[in-house]
Amino acid sequence: MRTFLTSLGFLFIFSLISSGQEDFKVIKVNGSIVMKTNNVSLQTGTVFSDKETLVFGTDDATAAVINEQKGRMILTSKSHDLSAARSNYLPAMYNISTRGGSLSNLIDLQNHFSGKYVVLDRSEIVLDEMSFPMDKDNFFFLRYTFKSEEINKKLEFNADTLIIDKKSLYTIDGKPIPRPDNTVIKLFYRNGDKSVQINEFNLIFPDTKQLKEELKIILETMKDRSPKEQIGEINAYLYEEYGKVYQPNLTSWLENNLGLAMIK
Repeated sequence: MRTFLTSLGFLFIFSLISSGQEDFKVIKVNGSIVMKTNNVSLQTGTVFSDKETLVFGTDDATAAVINEQKGRMILTSKSHDLSAARSNYLPAMYNISTRGGSLSNLIDLQNHFSGKYVVLDRSEIVLDEMSFPMDKDNFFFLRYTFKSEEINKKLEFNADTLIIDKKSLYTIDGKPIPRPDNTVIKLFYRNGDKSVQINEFNLIFPDTKQLKEELKIILETMKDRSPKEQIGEINAYLYEEYGKVYQPNLTSWLENNLGLAMIK
């Protein structure tokens, strides 16, 4: 196995020319990254100095870290470009699929359900009732693979609202399953006796307990910033680390789990 050594002092050249020491806090780690001074692995909540030497177990290992002055950044075994260390506090530009509002046509649906699509336990998506009526004869269903068998799951709905719920989705014959064979999901719309495939995408259900700890670190570092800036940064972080989130799902989850509400 190849081992990669790098120093934050080398990754962030500006740290070397500044006086004193700066600490960074780990939000999330993908793969194995170890602090050379004490042979301790980075994990959510780890605090370390900008002078620390890091040992990357593989070349694809990454760590999302944050500093109150420098903002949030991603460390990789090859991120020696100073531009990669700039602050990322400003909210990112979002795909239309992350916004709220009714989805009114096929293109809207295809754009919405594409790429890495994140659901925080349960999401309620508002659709145009005229374009996509939902009743016993007209409904949406998802298809995934479990133990090499294709499983079709009819999605719940309430009037014009389509519901994706992890518990009901990953239940077969009344018994919960750990997870499908992979995250690739196909979405279909059943219109009478005809089924139309809407799109194929990756459905991501993050570990919300772990995610809550990650987001707490971001919020602690941004405690003096407005709720709008905080939610913008969280949205950008989720997009980069997990995938795109339907905005009403995110704002509802943040208010219920972290007490963070957008001021209207």
